[in-house]
Amino acid sequence: MGALAVLRHLWVTRVRGTDRARDVSDAVLTGAAGLVLVAAGLSGLWSGRAGGSGWWHAVPLVLGCLAMLGRRRRPVAALSAGAVLFAADVALGGSIGMLLVLFDLVYSAALHAGPTAVLRLRAASWALVSLSLVLGWTATRDLRVTAFLALQTFVVLTTPLWWGLAVRRERELADLARARADDLRDLADLRAAEARAEERGRMARDLHDAVAGNVSAVALHAEAALARPPVPGAERERAALEAVRASALTSLEEMRAMILLLRADAGPVAAAPRLDRLGALVAGARTAGLTVTLDAGPLPELPAAVEQAAYRVLQEALTNAVKHAPGGRAEVAVGTSGGRLALRVDSADGPGGSGGPGLPGAGLGLLTMRERTESLGGRFAAGWADDARTRWSVAAELPLAVPAGVGA
Repeated sequence: MGALAVLRHLWVTRVRGTDRARDVSDAVLTGAAGLVLVAAGLSGLWSGRAGGSGWWHAVPLVLGCLAMLGRRRRPVAALSAGAVLFAADVALGGSIGMLLVLFDLVYSAALHAGPTAVLRLRAASWALVSLSLVLGWTATRDLRVTAFLALQTFVVLTTPLWWGLAVRRERELADLARARADDLRDLADLRAAEARAEERGRMARDLHDAVAGNVSAVALHAEAALARPPVPGAERERAALEAVRASALTSLEEMRAMILLLRADAGPVAAAPRLDRLGALVAGARTAGLTVTLDAGPLPELPAAVEQAAYRVLQEALTNAVKHAPGGRAEVAVGTSGGRLALRVDSADGPGGSGGPGLPGAGLGLLTMRERTESLGGRFAAGWADDARTRWSVAAELPLAVPAGVGA
């Protein structure tokens, strides 16, 4: 049992400890399995010459395993190289090992490639399935052979593609759940800080209105008594009044300091972002390659929950613009309208851009923005801003004051 535990520890920490280590180990294991299958005679699958050693299949297999090393950092390039090698292997008769390589590269592209590349990969897979139908019927005029060829193409391409997209969506949902939990925690911290501030303010008012008033009255009465001409033989009483007056004045000074301390801002109480960081948010989008214009007018004092929700909506809208329209442009407008805080982000592709909303995973961000807005009694809308579908618009309206019970 001890030896098994040591081996498991080495496997988890060394062989599979990092993304790079997992890529290398997957490539080595796939290559080893493919070579064993070639040695077992599982080659020539599509040539009618199944059996025999077929060691010429080892060349595209080894090259395909090398392409697997770039599946995470360059998934589209790795898949392109793997597809060429797979075609060469099919020309040699085909092998299961190279089929495993193609499965892995398609899965990795669906998992790690950008939204635009994934959309094109889905379209290409269906185009290849359709092409296999046409070519199969043209070459054989046999419905059974055509259907079998199309089914093979469908299984080889769409199975790892669907698998990768399913894992990708699960990860996005997990990220969304973590972000929502972080927001709820930040909101709870804000509410706790506001409750503490309200309690401190109440204590400061009580000190000022009740205790400080009484101490001031003591000091005034002592001052009035001391203002009368001294009475012979009452030196001790006068000294006592002077002590009372001095103590009352000292107490007032200390109480004023305590009231100021209770009313003073204790500094940042939560890490929740506010609209005063909007400039940094826009600068980050510009750094990511987006051309951003900002139109932000003067804003009234807003509740913390409204400011946080507004910042998050603008952040998500700009993030989507960067992701779906790389190199594009965005117009951000923040102001008040009709007694509400109005937010608007219009984005469009840059020259030659092909991104846009509606790519895999885009609905999660829209759902988050809608939930943030409507939870505070606001309104949210997103969609194409023109008939040509060249400009995507995100608009939200939030109340300037959160009604009692909303968002609680």
